[in-house]
Order: sequence, then structure tokens, then C-alpha cells
Amino acid sequence: MKIRKERCDGYLKPYVISQPEVTITERTAGDECLILASDGLWDVVSNDTACGLASLCLKGNGPSAEMKSPPNNEVSEYENCDRACSNASLLLTKLALARGSADNVSVVVVDLRK
Repeated sequence: MKIRKERCDGYLKPYVISQPEVTITERTAGDECLILASDGLWDVVSNDTACGLASLCLKGNGPSAEMKSPPNNEVSEYENCDRACSNASLLLTKLALARGSADNVSVVVVDLRK
């Protein structure tokens, strides 16, 4: 494994940076969610679009029934929050893939309102 990794690192060195892009932002009362995602999303979806779609999902106006998690009639408020975050992540992932993302797509949405 180590030899293989070293070989890959040599090929990728000109294209991969070891310094992550980090920003620090003060939270406000109006913050609804946090979207943690790989370049596979951000290369093809704008910040405004991602935030808008996540916000719709968290307000219960998200993806159509066939994209949502299976219904469960006896769920707590926190489970509904988890389901909304999961639906938002799923929708954003499918959007990135539909737009032809050529990179790995990983998306996590965190509800900051609870």
C-alpha cells in the first residue's frame, strides 16, 4: 500500500495542495444550516443554489416523494431534523451528479436552528 500511495502522490503533486481552504465566520441568529461538501459539489453548484436547496429541505419543501427518506409516522422532532438534513444532502448530491460533476461528491448538511 505504501509504495502504491507514494506513486500516486508523485503523479498528483502538481494538482493537489496539502493546505486546506479554511475560513472562519461568525455565526448569526439567522444561520440555518452548514453545508460540508467536497469539490464535486462546489465545482458545479453555486453557494446560493446549495444554500437555497438546503433551506427548502429544512423547511419541509424539499425533494419530491421518490427522493425522500422512507416515511416513519412515529418520529421525534430530532429525527425529522435528521431526515431533512439527509434529504438536503441527497438532493445536493444528485444535483451535482446531474450537472456532470467529474469529481467525488460528498455532502453533509447540518441544521443549525436546533
